[in-house]
Amino acid sequence: MHVNDNNNDNNNNKDTGAASPPPQDQDTWSGPRHMVWSRSRTHGRYRASCRTTMAADMSGPCVLLVLSLLIAGGVARNEEERLINYLLKEKAYNKELRPVENQQEPVAVYLALTLSNLISLKEVDETLLTNVWIEHTWIDHRLSWNMTEFDDIQVIRLPSKMVWLPEIVLENNNDARFEVAYYCNVLVDPSGSVYWLPPAIFRSSCSINVNYFPFDWQNCTLKFTSLTYNAKEITMLLKEDYIEDQKHTVEWIVIDPASWTENGEWEVIHRPAKKNVYKHIPMESNKHQDITFYLIIKRKPLFYIVNIIIPCVLISFLASLVYYLPADSGEKMTLSISVLLAQSVFLLLISQRLPETSMSIPLIVKYLMFIMVLVTIVVLNCVVVLNLHFRTPSTHVMTEWTKERLPRFLRMSHPAEAEVSWDGALPRRSSSAGYIAMAEEYYSVKSRSELMFEKQSERHGLTMRATPSAVMPVVDGEATEQLYGEMKPAVDGANYIIKHMHKKNDYNEEKDNWSGIARTVDRLCLFLVTPVMTAGTIIIFLMGYYNHPPPLPFAGDHHNYREESARLGNTSLLTSHFFSRPAAMALTALMVSVQVGLMSASGSRKP
Repeated sequence: MHVNDNNNDNNNNKDTGAASPPPQDQDTWSGPRHMVWSRSRTHGRYRASCRTTMAADMSGPCVLLVLSLLIAGGVARNEEERLINYLLKEKAYNKELRPVENQQEPVAVYLALTLSNLISLKEVDETLLTNVWIEHTWIDHRLSWNMTEFDDIQVIRLPSKMVWLPEIVLENNNDARFEVAYYCNVLVDPSGSVYWLPPAIFRSSCSINVNYFPFDWQNCTLKFTSLTYNAKEITMLLKEDYIEDQKHTVEWIVIDPASWTENGEWEVIHRPAKKNVYKHIPMESNKHQDITFYLIIKRKPLFYIVNIIIPCVLISFLASLVYYLPADSGEKMTLSISVLLAQSVFLLLISQRLPETSMSIPLIVKYLMFIMVLVTIVVLNCVVVLNLHFRTPSTHVMTEWTKERLPRFLRMSHPAEAEVSWDGALPRRSSSAGYIAMAEEYYSVKSRSELMFEKQSERHGLTMRATPSAVMPVVDGEATEQLYGEMKPAVDGANYIIKHMHKKNDYNEEKDNWSGIARTVDRLCLFLVTPVMTAGTIIIFLMGYYNHPPPLPFAGDHHNYREESARLGNTSLLTSHFFSRPAAMALTALMVSVQVGLMSASGSRKP
């Protein structure tokens, strides 16, 4: 019996084509012989399956159960896939066609800009580098569906390159790159509303006004327009949102505090947004309309004040110390030329930070040019002072006004010994002056015979007291004449020495007068240059201090384009045409939730 049973089993296995029983190392199987084994693909184990020879009363429920489980799992797994297949294939979706029922009506595209980071503003290249998120919203009726037919699916995500895009790009880019940084998926709701929020790093052109650098502010713009479609094919509008069930237009650049990175050099003052329509350009051109986002930013000048302005001012006032250096030191020209070279270095450093423009001169360059002119005047003053200081009576003659009145006019004080000649002259040595006066008086009183007798007495060791009784009468006239002839050369030599000393003293006195005039010119230049330098420095930098951005972004428009002063009830006709109020509110809630999620992802730099 056992052999027959095995033979029957083998025959049954051959008939059904089933796999062999499990090997001997597996657990002993004691199941019924009408079950066969099949290899499991996932676990590598044997499993039992129903044979076709199963009883009729058990085959029906088993098959129905298996089929129902397979169908239910497939439906649950492929419902979203079925919806995508329905939208793109069954409806024969063509992404090259505009989503309109009538070719004459335009597609309304709503834009908003979220600023994540103002990276830099390169003045030399006139390029603004920003990290932004561009929010697009439009209606594509071809992507609508009935939620009850697709398991109540509320939102689906589609690759952006599989659907129609308005192809709105940054027009005033500075690197000829029109694409966004990452083509993320679009979100589609059952009403056909498409929401797209791609990130981008834009290099936009920004005209730099350097008139008040480094106390300047700039007005940079990001101008968006459609690259492909004109004003008859799409209508560009600003995004609309709700505040307490009241609709308003988002007329500003959105800044999310959670993801915003503050710039160390620039402060954002105003960030309005506007739609511009150029009526002189036909609607057939894509230049007829655009959405422009404005960034009015002010420079933080602390870096330039500490590193450029303060050192420049301190070095500039060193030029005033030139007038305190004596001319004999030989350092007046050295100091003035050093200050002039330092100002030239500062001017070179600043020129590397600014664009090469002839439209205006920066404020700090005006100051440096002003200081360089003054220092050049100081150098010329040094040349004049040195020329006056080293003048001599043999080359120049001093006028009486220059000698007497100019020092008194400048209230220059002089030593008391100089009162004999003039207030600006150096005093003559009193010892030499006394000796000369005594010698003149002595030789004028004494007679020649007395002088001769005194000389002979001193030679023989005899001295006479200078008294009237000691004077001997002259007896012999010939002896007197002889003595006079012998003494005459000595007297002439003494007179020559006296005259030479007189001339030398007069020469030194005149030279001292020229030195005094040089000091007078130094004092005069000090009184002129120092106040001019101080006043010019204060006036120039006050011009920059009072240079502020306007209180409102647009002249003549009293609206400040901020969130707290949103203009409520500003609803466009196209919006009311496409959205009912409940649907618009639901779409707005969806957009807000999606945007919060994307902003959180941007914080970690993951798209």
